[in-house]
Amino acid sequence: MIRCFPLIFLICFLSIFSCKQKEEIITNEHTNVIVDDNTAPPYNEITTIQIQNYINKLFIDLIGREPLNQEMEDITFIFKENQLSDEIRQSVIDDLQNASDYFQRLHRDFTIRYIGGADSIYIAEEIAQQELERDNAFAGGNLPLGQYKQYEIDKLELLQNLLPDFQAGIITINEYMQRIAFNLVYDEINMGSENFVLSCFENFFKRFPTDTELNNAVTMVDGFPSQLLLQDGINKLDFIIIMTTSPGFYEGLTFDIYNQLLARNPNSEEMVENTSLFIEGSNFQNIQSKVMKTDEYAGF
Repeated sequence: MIRCFPLIFLICFLSIFSCKQKEEIITNEHTNVIVDDNTAPPYNEITTIQIQNYINKLFIDLIGREPLNQEMEDITFIFKENQLSDEIRQSVIDDLQNASDYFQRLHRDFTIRYIGGADSIYIAEEIAQQELERDNAFAGGNLPLGQYKQYEIDKLELLQNLLPDFQAGIITINEYMQRIAFNLVYDEINMGSENFVLSCFENFFKRFPTDTELNNAVTMVDGFPSQLLLQDGINKLDFIIIMTTSPGFYEGLTFDIYNQLLARNPNSEEMVENTSLFIEGSNFQNIQSKVMKTDEYAGF
């Protein structure tokens, strides 16, 4: 004979059992974890939302857009399958840094900051104007002026080819910045030798020059022998090469990367480490990906 429990007893029993289960789930999901020395938290403590926020940041910071739904789904899957390993983070970052959109975004950012966003159309118009003035100079028998105009055209054409040459690996970040500063467009924005020197120090070193540095640099830019940062030079190109191959240039790049990706300045240890890596041969993308692989950037 089957005996039935009273309905009220059954309801109470199920209610108590349900509450007990819910309490255990909440406790498990909010276990506090202390992470020392940038050690990644246990994989099962990182939620899908956190992973997808990380992926979204990578796409926006590197190629200027959010991932497509399929891209988000695929990368979330491989991150989970590989437990967010350093190697798989590097692989995803490498793929994004090799994309054409990556170089276009980087180039757009640099040109906006350094030459007022001058695009290929603007540069082509400048070249056409200089060609007209060159031809008029030669036609009028003014050979020195015609040669000078051709010199400015040559520099503008190097500026025009900046993006494809950098993307193809033909030039380094050092040569990229040299072309950014050594042209008529940059000169027109920063007119006069002193303004030119000040802008280069601010853009590349993220600081003002000392009085001695300023005086020596202006002398060099004006075409006279001088010394800057223990290096000798005699013209504007010498000055730009000295600026873009010194440790201060790499400190400036490190400063840029940390501010753009982590919204903070690098500390002393990070500055020394990354400047040394630049000097030893690491490129801009290497240091960028080094920061992007950290849990601080990922938000884990």
